[in-house]
Amino acid sequence: MQNETLIEQGRAVFELSPNRLPGITGSATIWDIMLQGLAVLAVASYLLFYVLIPDAYVIGPALLLLLAVFGFRWKSMLGNIDYQSKLFISVLLLFFVSQGVPLVFHGEDVSEFDLSTRYIAAALVLLFVLSYSPGASLFFLLVAVGATMTGAYAFYEVAFDGARRVSAFDNPIHYGNGALALGCLALAGLIWAYKQPYRWFWMTLCLIGFAGGVYASLMSETRSGWVAAPVFLLTGLCVFWRSVVERKLLTLLLFAVLIAGFAGLSQVESVERRAGVAVAEFEDYFKDGRNGTSVGLRLDMWKAGFAAFQSNPAIGSGPAGTDAVIDDLIASGSIHPRVREFRHLHNQYIDAMARYGISGLLGYLLLLTLPFFLFLKKSRSKSAAVCALGFGGCLFVGLHAVVNLTQSMLERNIGVMMFVFMIVFIWGAIKVEEAKERDRKNVKDGAGSSDACLD
Repeated sequence: MQNETLIEQGRAVFELSPNRLPGITGSATIWDIMLQGLAVLAVASYLLFYVLIPDAYVIGPALLLLLAVFGFRWKSMLGNIDYQSKLFISVLLLFFVSQGVPLVFHGEDVSEFDLSTRYIAAALVLLFVLSYSPGASLFFLLVAVGATMTGAYAFYEVAFDGARRVSAFDNPIHYGNGALALGCLALAGLIWAYKQPYRWFWMTLCLIGFAGGVYASLMSETRSGWVAAPVFLLTGLCVFWRSVVERKLLTLLLFAVLIAGFAGLSQVESVERRAGVAVAEFEDYFKDGRNGTSVGLRLDMWKAGFAAFQSNPAIGSGPAGTDAVIDDLIASGSIHPRVREFRHLHNQYIDAMARYGISGLLGYLLLLTLPFFLFLKKSRSKSAAVCALGFGGCLFVGLHAVVNLTQSMLERNIGVMMFVFMIVFIWGAIKVEEAKERDRKNVKDGAGSSDACLD
């Protein structure tokens, strides 16, 4: 019996079946199994090396895009779209339009459309992963291992290379926030792990991943992600309020880990130091007019962004027009000359307003809110796998929303790829798990409640 359980666990981890794949109607062909295997490799390369290896965040999505376009499964893919997935795809395309239309009106160079086309690519990839995607087992395994590797890398850099502020191939901000994102997803995996046959193994792995992601974030000294701690707690209360009232064991464990982890942030020397510097620079900006500091430059960028928005509220000033506004403000002495050195305004909301106007801001808010509420709905599922993935999606989008108060992550290729494809992969895993649930119900009518979330 134990050997049979191990075999079933192995099949669940690799998500491969000789007869049928979740999300595929009828028996799977050899080509379907090959597509599934390639999809697993693509997602694995993305999650394992998310913040560690240059272009890892590009290679996986690029492979999936090629499979979506040249996989010759369009009929199956188009026939496998439910209403919620249509909403998900629609918001990706609407965000492309919210940027593309203002760019056309401003007569911007074709190169300015480069980032916007990533959302069309993400919509095509989403079509593919609705049918060919790893489910919760492999997703949380990869996330936990990826977060652990990220933490191990940070430990090596600090202990052996003497790094003061850890980063990988890019800057500390992308490294730290990416590591924290992996850690939060590993934490959400506890909900799924609690229902597995070898629960202590899976729970330990997820906890190690959570610790690794948080440690890497701390060693990066990236302040923007730390501010999201209250948002994580509020999201958890919103999702699990009923379980909190009913005193569920796993929920208590979950919140104990969250509270202990994030309350400890204030006791870490680097966090205290960085927070103190931010407060001092904020006060200096308004009291003494010092705008050459990290905080001061950001405040000057925001001032320039609002000025660019006011010049054309409907569709913004466009990238070139925003640069022109910055040049005028520098010439007049209104903002620090160093603002011109930065490619974005270090606030995604203001950046969207400045470059694309109200349409851009509304498009961005929709890109945040619709996936968040779709994930929130899934986090209340009776399936532990769907519940965990939905909660992880909420944490991820919430982190992104907070981080972008001081960053413009979507104004760089790395930021777009690390956000939009992660939510696509989470949603694809959710739909695969829901397809499995339907299969189980068809095989055995009235499946028991043993898979209920947080029973």
